[in-house]
Parts: sequence; structure tokens; C-alpha cells
Amino acid sequence: MTSTIVIDAGSAPSQPPARPRTPGGARSAGVTFAGVLRSERIKLTSLRSIKLTLIITVVVGIGLSAAIALLFSNEMRSAAGGSEGAAFGAGASDLQFYLLVVSTFAAPFLALIFGVLGVFAISSEYSSGMILSTLTAVPKRTPVFLGKAIVLAGVSALTALVLVAGGLSVALICYPASAAQLGSSMVVSGVLGTVAYLVLISLFAFGVSVLLRSTAGGIAVVAGVTFVLPIVFQVLTMTGWAWVTTVSEYLPAQLGTVMSRGIVDVASGPTFWVATLAMIVWVAAVVLPAVGVFKRRDAH
Repeated sequence: MTSTIVIDAGSAPSQPPARPRTPGGARSAGVTFAGVLRSERIKLTSLRSIKLTLIITVVVGIGLSAAIALLFSNEMRSAAGGSEGAAFGAGASDLQFYLLVVSTFAAPFLALIFGVLGVFAISSEYSSGMILSTLTAVPKRTPVFLGKAIVLAGVSALTALVLVAGGLSVALICYPASAAQLGSSMVVSGVLGTVAYLVLISLFAFGVSVLLRSTAGGIAVVAGVTFVLPIVFQVLTMTGWAWVTTVSEYLPAQLGTVMSRGIVDVASGPTFWVATLAMIVWVAAVVLPAVGVFKRRDAH
């Protein structure tokens, strides 16, 4: 006796297509930009050098703000008490100046530390060889570059906000009467300008580090641009050449000073918005070529 089994293929449950396997046998998952951002955040914040840099930045910045606040607040109390020998007044403009000086005084000195942060954000991967693993996991390099830049900008902005907020808090503690000018346009724009400047400096350093792929080289260039160039141009002013003064006003250090002063009337030189735009141009001048180099150059 013979039995016949008929298989109806139409009634069989449909199976989803299997995902392609990697050479190691594991199924590969799609890489999203959100995943790239999360990965870059973990890598950046897990570096011991980054943590130490951020801690030093906050401690030194708030410490400098406290020293300036103690000095200026004593002068302003003398002015409020009618002392003729006081170096500062106690009017609205004086209170705004006091708040800005205390909260942004450390920014020019800490710009180099933010530059070091930008250099470490990429150079550490090249020095350790981790960049090969990163580009293997995310073959398309543009998302990697953008992810690193966005995470760096976010960490820099958060650190700068903590610094400025800490400085303002110290200023208010030392001279509570200054709270009346906390929301003035000059103070708000100066605080935001300082944060923007420090973020842009870190992105500038990031672009330089991508181009050089060297920690020492990146730090040297950032230090040269932020500290050495202003000194060189200050010496060159003795020549009497008119262009020296014009160019020196558009160096990053001077632009950062203008941005930290907030929106005020200026007799000469770049205004707040011009300085901000000029600083963006500095960043674009290195970041845009860095994108092309990062996409084309061998990772080794």
C-alpha cells in the first residue's frame, strides 16, 4: 500500500529574509546615525585624558572667576559706599561689566584647554589604532566625522555653560546687588558669545587634528594660533603698518574677546556679530578640508 503526501507550499508560513552574515558569522545590524552619536559619546567621555581635561577646566575656570569676583566686589562696595578712591562705579553698566568680567575672564586662558579637548577627540583614536575599528563598524566616513564633531560640540558647550554659570554664581554670591542686571542684553549676549567661542575653538582644533593626525602637532597649531600669533602681531604693530592692526583684530583670541563683551557699541574693530561670523569662518577654513581628507585618506 502506497501513501502519498501532498505539500501545499502556499500554506507554509513565510520567513523573513535572513540578514547577511559578517565574516565572523554574526548577523550584521544596520548602523544608524543615532547609534554613531551614542558610540562617539561613549568613546569621548570614557577617555581618562578627556575627563581630566574637563575637571581641570572647570576647577581652574571657577577658581579664576572667584578671585576676580572678590577683587571687583570690594571695589564696587567701596563705590556704593561713596568712596572717592573706588576704581569702579555701582551703576547699571558697572554691574553688567562686573558680571561679564567675572563669568568670562577665564575664557581666553581656557581656550587652549578647549583646543586640547578638540585635538583629543580624534587624535587619540589614531594613536591607539581605534580608528580602524571605528571605520570598520561604520564604513561611511561622513557620519563618523559628523558624529565626532557634534558630540565634541555638545561636550564643549556643556562644559562652557558650567564654567560661565559657575562664574555668574560666584559673582552673585560676592555682590548680590548685581543680580538686577543678570538678564540684560549685554550680559546674556556676552555669556552666549563666550560659550560659542569656546565651542568654536574646540571644533577648530578638531579640524586641525584631523588634518595632521598628530596630538602634539594639533596642540602646537592651536597654541600658536590662540597665543603665539597675537604676540607676534603685537610686536609687528611697532612697524607702523596699518594692515597689522586690521589683521590682529580678526585673530581668534581677539575675536573671542569681542564675543565675550556681548552686544555693545564699538568705535572701531569688529562688532559682536562680525566677530562671531569671523570665528565661524576660521572653523570652516579647517573643518571643510578636514572632511575631504578624512573621507579620502587611508586610516593607517
